[in-house]
Amino acid sequence: MKAGAAAAALLALAALLAPGPAADIREAATDRLMALVPRPSEPAAPVVAVAVDEASLEAEGPWPWPREKLAALVTAVAEAGAAAVALDIVVEEPAAGDAALAEALGLVPTVQAALAGPRAAAGFGVAQLGGPDLAGVALLPGLAPPAIGGVPSAFAGLPGEVVRAAPLLVRLGAPGAEATAAPGLALAAIASALGERTLLLRGGAPMRLEVGPLVLDFPPDGLLRLHPARETVPMLPATALLDGALGPEALRGRLAVIGVTAPGAAALRGSVFGPFTPSLRLQAEAAAQIVAGWQPSRPPGGAMAEALAALLLGAVAAVLVRWRSGAGLVLAALLALGWVGAAAAVLRFGPLLLDPVLPAVAALLGGVAEAAAAALRLARERSALLARFAHRLPTGVADRLLALPEAERLRPERCNVAVVMTDLAGFSAMVNRTAPGSLVPALNAYLAGIEAAMLAEGATLERLIGDSVLGVFGAPLPQADHAARALAAARAVDRFAEAFRATPEAAALGWGETRIGVAAGEVLAGEIGGSRLTWAVCGDAANMAARLQELGKELGRRALVAAIEDPSLPPPLGRFALRGLPGQWEVRPLS
Repeated sequence: MKAGAAAAALLALAALLAPGPAADIREAATDRLMALVPRPSEPAAPVVAVAVDEASLEAEGPWPWPREKLAALVTAVAEAGAAAVALDIVVEEPAAGDAALAEALGLVPTVQAALAGPRAAAGFGVAQLGGPDLAGVALLPGLAPPAIGGVPSAFAGLPGEVVRAAPLLVRLGAPGAEATAAPGLALAAIASALGERTLLLRGGAPMRLEVGPLVLDFPPDGLLRLHPARETVPMLPATALLDGALGPEALRGRLAVIGVTAPGAAALRGSVFGPFTPSLRLQAEAAAQIVAGWQPSRPPGGAMAEALAALLLGAVAAVLVRWRSGAGLVLAALLALGWVGAAAAVLRFGPLLLDPVLPAVAALLGGVAEAAAAALRLARERSALLARFAHRLPTGVADRLLALPEAERLRPERCNVAVVMTDLAGFSAMVNRTAPGSLVPALNAYLAGIEAAMLAEGATLERLIGDSVLGVFGAPLPQADHAARALAAARAVDRFAEAFRATPEAAALGWGETRIGVAAGEVLAGEIGGSRLTWAVCGDAANMAARLQELGKELGRRALVAAIEDPSLPPPLGRFALRGLPGQWEVRPLS
């Protein structure tokens, strides 16, 4: 758990210490989430975009159009019953036809886009109550006044390469000088449609911006986070209005935003709506969002809350992986998806903006880091096991095991083996009556001889318990002649044991005879042991070898064999029931 939690903690700390890059990643991910979870669309679109598109330029002439043509377009929009008009076209220099355009703009509540400057936001005022702080609101420098006063079209003044927000308010003025607040084009158009010329900004948490009956939360940066809708704002070609080809209901009672979309004439920017978005689309979508009151926003203390969520999810994922390695990784992935789903839910029903990436990545990182740490621990344990296990293997077998892929070295598997098990008769009584200083050297010499006899025939020493030795032939590496090897090893053990018992030192201790059981069959062999792995075999062959030792005591035989057919074996002694094993088994003496 420590590795996964530590990895998640480092990720959360990095996000807090490097807020800029973290915000860039968060915003890009939020763009994708917004595309997957669009905002609800209004049943009757309150905003319509009137586009000077390629078809309009082909029909009416190249851009820029003369002021009379713009006046005719505004007049057509007004006569179609639009509630208000936002002209997202900056008229920079005085020109012939300004009077006609001004007259057309007077037919309907209208706002005109301007870059910035002393005459920008003409006709609008912002009253502040409660001392709201506007220090975070974008400051646009004063520029030369346009031909017709208007409100700021401020997308060019927003930071970053991708437009993700529209200005509700901007500040106008030179840095260091007193600035005045002004509405952005979309909000000004709505205020104009409502017949409001004064916007009331109230302090508090959160700040509120009141435009007549419309009340909006006002974020510290004065920006409205744009969120694509399920259905985009309708886009009507300007030429259709100029030709009178639209029905009477196309614009009636709606806010019409007029702008340019034709490539080469329109300024295109990357945005949450796509890589090449005209200002007209941005302004129209912003106006539609304002009318709907849809204001996605970051919760207070969002970055810290997300860092804590990342830490928690990473730790939980680590616990799951520690609990169930393979399934834990799947559960960690589900945790990550669950967070993304939660971010989508609060966006759809909040609308709140939670980072969909940081906690999700922390969950995955916590799970993967814990799995990697567990794999490293297992690799170390296996290496240590091989190191301890090497002396129990025939010459060269350890090197052959290490040459295998790690996952294949000692993995549990079923295999056919032969087993030789020894037991020293009277050992417990000898231990009770003999001083350790006399017994232990003799026992060590005896066991070393037994081991050497088995290893010489290719045995793997599965266990050493007291006086008993169990040798396995055919695992962990297969041996085609495992039965013959087991018989040869048993005979070598019997010869050594009898010779050792005849030595003066052993005779003085009252050394007993060595009983031997030899059996063959299918076993499960491999790493077994839960948290403390060791190589072992489990199955009837090992149990049968132990029972043959017991039967040898009853029959007065040092070595007995079962489940092995070999021409070197004497005739069978009969069929016997072996404790713990089904049926009766044909048993032969070793010699």
